[in-house]
Amino acid sequence: MNFSPNKGKLLENLVAIELRRRGKEFFYFRGRGECDFIVMNGERPESAIQVCWEIHERNRQRETGGLREALKELNLSEGLILSHEGGNEVDGIPQEPVWRWLLGFE
Repeated sequence: MNFSPNKGKLLENLVAIELRRRGKEFFYFRGRGECDFIVMNGERPESAIQVCWEIHERNRQRETGGLREALKELNLSEGLILSHEGGNEVDGIPQEPVWRWLLGFE
């Protein structure tokens, strides 16, 4: 049993709940890498969202690689990294703090 907090999983759950609240349908993408959310617009993928507590050198490739793979595979132009921090880009991908996304700030 694991009693340590997994802040990244908690953020993922928060984003899933908010997407559901907004009436969005979403799926998980898994290829060679993984992307947490493929947000649908009807039957077409609309955007891809990767959620993590923070980006650092140890997880940078994993977090951005899966997102980039999903964007390419699904022919999407919009990708976003949601994290505890944010406000800058990670390897050319916008990174936004979850609180800002939850409040709907652009």
